[in-house]
Amino acid sequence: MKKQELQKSDYRIRKLIGVLGLLLPFMLLIAQGELLSSISHYYYQTLSSLLFIIILSAFGLFLISYKGYKIDPETEKISDDFITNIGGLAALVVVFIPTGCLGSGSEIIAAICDSGNFPLFGHSDQLKGTIHLVSAGIFIFSMGWMSKYKFTRSSNDVNNKIYRICGNIIWGSIGLLIVLIILEKLGISFWLDKYYVIILETTAIVPFGISWLIKGKTIEDVKALKEKFM
Repeated sequence: MKKQELQKSDYRIRKLIGVLGLLLPFMLLIAQGELLSSISHYYYQTLSSLLFIIILSAFGLFLISYKGYKIDPETEKISDDFITNIGGLAALVVVFIPTGCLGSGSEIIAAICDSGNFPLFGHSDQLKGTIHLVSAGIFIFSMGWMSKYKFTRSSNDVNNKIYRICGNIIWGSIGLLIVLIILEKLGISFWLDKYYVIILETTAIVPFGISWLIKGKTIEDVKALKEKFM
């Protein structure tokens, strides 16, 4: 691929996406002080709901705003812009069509389900829950694609190796999640069956955040800052 220069705003967007990706699962847990069965279920708690909506909406808007490199017709069929637009739109769907309130592992959220007094767009509808799940999968899958195939076009072999590892972990987490969901539907129990979704969501989102931070030249910025004050 021919060398291209990115706008400074693209590097800022990369850093912001990376930071948000790293912080999301841990901020929700700290804000609520309770481990739920999935990240999406934090939508039903007051403070964590605010964080969930803000961060996922930011993901969506940043990804849609991100242009990345222009497509190289000789080696590529899909542009950075197309992939991030798909991921960004999927992230916004995750916000506006949240997961169903059932199966959160929280007595408080269970009471909300029983009362039917849902916050914002909350619901207990199975179809909406499926749309949410598919959208979340598309969002994470597209980020895995960016890491594994788009970020690896640089000449930095060390970083490229990290991007591929991150992409493989993201896709591996999605694949294992699908398998475990099928097993659960079949009534087959397994270890950590209560928290497997949030664990695998975290193992997908964290490497996604790491790859975007590295691509945003965060390491170079830290080194430059260190040299400045030494």
